[in-house]
Amino acid sequence: MKSKIIILAAIFTCLYSCKKEGKIEEAENVKTVEIETEIKTVSAMKKVMMGEDLSAHILWDTIPKENLYAVCPLGRIQGEVTIIDGKMFTSTVDVNNMIIIENNWNVLSPFAVFSYVNSWHEIEINQPISSEEDLQTVIESAAEKMGIKTTKPFVFKIVGSFDKVDYHIISKPLEEKEHNHDLHDKAKKHFHLNKVEGQLLGFYSKEHEGVFTHRGHYIHTHFIDNAEKNMGHLENVVTSQKLKIYISK
Repeated sequence: MKSKIIILAAIFTCLYSCKKEGKIEEAENVKTVEIETEIKTVSAMKKVMMGEDLSAHILWDTIPKENLYAVCPLGRIQGEVTIIDGKMFTSTVDVNNMIIIENNWNVLSPFAVFSYVNSWHEIEINQPISSEEDLQTVIESAAEKMGIKTTKPFVFKIVGSFDKVDYHIISKPLEEKEHNHDLHDKAKKHFHLNKVEGQLLGFYSKEHEGVFTHRGHYIHTHFIDNAEKNMGHLENVVTSQKLKIYISK
């Protein structure tokens, strides 16, 4: 299940060389590269958020792990799952509102999006980001500079220093049997970080609203800090720092 690359034209004829303040590096004579990243989905976000199906649909310890990337909630939406290059991270919140990060593969998820990636396109960006909407725009702009069409889904990473990161860990009470959109929002435990180094891992698609992205959005993104003490579903990001963005080949 390795990602496949179909090169429709010659490889870039010019290296990224022209850097402009507040903009992604310019690239000259960029040729179109069609990305055919194989994105796998299990069940759907909308079924969980509307309380239609909270049952487990994937046991992570049963699938190949090499080059695996994934974002999703933990079983019965009582935590978050992020998998980076075959390394599992789960985050939960205890009764004292303390974050617990573990690396146990024997966990379940009610829905998921994942892919196998062994190589990346890379570009450096220096473009201010002040919201999740800005983040989506930056990803699309970076893809355009790389010659990547945004009509196909892909995996992305953004690595560097962030001025502010807001994220949540879903933590539905065990005794709460019903579920709907309001209860889903109520179950979120919110966390806020300032001046933090880490990475964003996400999946981009214009084809999967309600499956792994919210209606009107094309990205589903998680954050993890370099210390591996904070991890969860990204709500907002603010930065004016130089970052590196990677898009799957």
